[in-house]
Amino acid sequence: MAQFPRKTILAATDLMVNWGHTKIDRFALEHGLDEIVSGGSKANKAMALAKHLINNPDAQNEDGVNLTDTIVAELVEEALQSSFDGSPRAFSFDAFREQFPALHRRLERDAFTVEDGQLRRALPPELDLPAADDEVHSLLDRYGFMIAKGHLDQGIAAHDRGDWAAANGQFRPFIENLFDAIAEHLGAATVPAGNQRRQWLANRSPAFFLYTLNEWDGQGKGFIEAFFRRLHPSGPHPGLSDEDDSTFRLHLVLLVARNLLRRI
Repeated sequence: MAQFPRKTILAATDLMVNWGHTKIDRFALEHGLDEIVSGGSKANKAMALAKHLINNPDAQNEDGVNLTDTIVAELVEEALQSSFDGSPRAFSFDAFREQFPALHRRLERDAFTVEDGQLRRALPPELDLPAADDEVHSLLDRYGFMIAKGHLDQGIAAHDRGDWAAANGQFRPFIENLFDAIAEHLGAATVPAGNQRRQWLANRSPAFFLYTLNEWDGQGKGFIEAFFRRLHPSGPHPGLSDEDDSTFRLHLVLLVARNLLRRI
């Protein structure tokens, strides 16, 4: 299975629109996809390649390596190489981020980072954030937590366009509404929303927030309590943020939400 999800594939293949037809055709031929990526405009060729990769996530190349991962990695490498400048040549992270903002944000969301012109994982592959994203959405649909899902989707959309404050402003209410929805699902419909429902989840029998794992201690020092405060360190307002902080919040809410939704 490919490690890069749909939107990252699209962001990478979009780079081909700036190539010449000959370069695109040669690239497709090298990967045995010349019959799929043929004819039409450069945009149509890039779209044909993206569709093929998205529809065939398990396809392998002639070396037995995942085809999608190979092609996306080569396209990212092309972007990285164009971000070297100066004499001697040195990689410019700012140039990469400014020239390829959509690709950069997608890679960060997938827990990849760029260091010294090399693509590296920012988190262990076992965490598999794209899969966590898919699973969270699937579980939100299964339990009918549509308000929480709406906040998450708006936060992700804001993050994708680089609006960090707006993204943070959705991640906190996503988690708040998720806690409320879980409590209601488990029988707390008459308990007022907000902190009282979080306390109910910790104190019900059996407890949903686990004292044995230091998730809740009633003194504000448990993991869940600290996690909730971390999402709004300046009170209920999201405040200003930068890319790294907003991406950290996105990763954190996906991993915590997946764990809690599985627990239901």
